[in-house]
Amino acid sequence: MSAMVNKVLITVKSSFEYGVRQDIRDYLFFFDRDVSVRATEFRGVLIVETNIDPKYVAGLLINAPIPENVLTSIIPIIHEGSYNTINDLIDVVRRYVSSDCETYVVRCRLRGSLISDSDCESSIINLLRGLGFHAMYRGGRF
Repeated sequence: MSAMVNKVLITVKSSFEYGVRQDIRDYLFFFDRDVSVRATEFRGVLIVETNIDPKYVAGLLINAPIPENVLTSIIPIIHEGSYNTINDLIDVVRRYVSSDCETYVVRCRLRGSLISDSDCESSIINLLRGLGFHAMYRGGRF
């Protein structure tokens, strides 16, 4: 089961969740009056749910008047799902590969999946390289 989503995952300095959550919501409210920013069960991790394209929202947040030392990462969630085989995952990733990009940085965090994070990362990087793109593991490991 999977679906297109309009979510952005944001990591922030631990203990800054509440204040920055309000700042993010206030800023994005100008673009989407139904925006929601919620904390997750993980410290320092917020989820933005919006009616607009998550890549656009990520761009807005990169340029938001929020101190850059508070936001540690901004990740648009383009596809969300549950996968039991690496081939299922690769089939979905293949649909989102775009010639608009030359280089991809790959990191998998699969919770509750039969696929290991390292198998996921290796498979996606091999797919991207096979399609002629530069691809690396997050952290710069080629």
